Amino acid sequence: MKFRLKAMACVLALVAQGAMAQQKTVAIANMIDIPQLLEVKAGLVQGLKAAGYEEGKNLKLEYQTAQGNMGTAAQIVRKYVGDRPDVIVTITTPMAQAAMSATKEVPIVFTVVTDPVGAKVVSRFDKPGANATGVSDLAPINLQVRLMQQFVPNLKRLGVLFNPGLDGSRYQLEVMKKVAGSAGITLVESPVPNSNDAIASMRSLVGKVDSVWIPNDVTVYAALEAIAKVAQEKKIPLFTGETRSVERGAIASIGFDYTAVGQTAAKQVAQILSGTKPGEIDVAIPNAFRTVVNQRAVQATGLQVPASVQAKAEFVNK
Repeated sequence: MKFRLKAMACVLALVAQGAMAQQKTVAIANMIDIPQLLEVKAGLVQGLKAAGYEEGKNLKLEYQTAQGNMGTAAQIVRKYVGDRPDVIVTITTPMAQAAMSATKEVPIVFTVVTDPVGAKVVSRFDKPGANATGVSDLAPINLQVRLMQQFVPNLKRLGVLFNPGLDGSRYQLEVMKKVAGSAGITLVESPVPNSNDAIASMRSLVGKVDSVWIPNDVTVYAALEAIAKVAQEKKIPLFTGETRSVERGAIASIGFDYTAVGQTAAKQVAQILSGTKPGEIDVAIPNAFRTVVNQRAVQATGLQVPASVQAKAEFVNK
């Protein structure tokens, strides 16, 4: 009897060890917990489940956020590298850069990186090589300018709030300069090196611009409600570079569904978990856009939604 019990215990131990061996670990590193970035995380989890990887069964998920602090970001990725997960998933350009600086071996899937080549996260989009691949989120800036012109037909001077210390923000600004220039629009730049500077930077644009645009910038988005309050008080139309922030006080935007960005990244993670090297997986570029309008913000700014926008837009804060 004792022999049978011991034998059964050995079998159970081996089964448990086998289950643990089959379990995969995905470590998620986020720069800051704001709605659109949390949507990326949610989409990632959904996508992994759809691919057959479910937390508590064959998947262990770890999650940490740096709350906007670069020093904390570096600490998070160093810890993850030491833990040797199967894949590290990063959210935002600074977090991807921190991860790439920390390891050349652990597979990395980045998300919300506007210009992955310019940010030196990868060397190219097609089969980038090394230990990283991911999803770029360069906004359709040409479509955003067209949207702004529909709301503000006489748009000539466009204020831009951005953190000049972020590679992605600088890249978006350069793209906007070209697009706006071809449309006869002059940019008025107002740097926001820290979230605490956002209100002063916004106020500095009052009386100087016809509208304000914020690129995909985590520093500025951290203070978006305060910026929107000033914009509405001064009747300045405020637009953002991505759609999830519209409900926080901007008038409108056209951009990606960030849940879909996470789901796209999940497919790349699943490929890596199945044995494909990250450098053999092309960097993905989403191409499905949505237009979102904040009805309350439009009214507070003293505008109306153009008929050309009403037909295709999703409305929030009605």
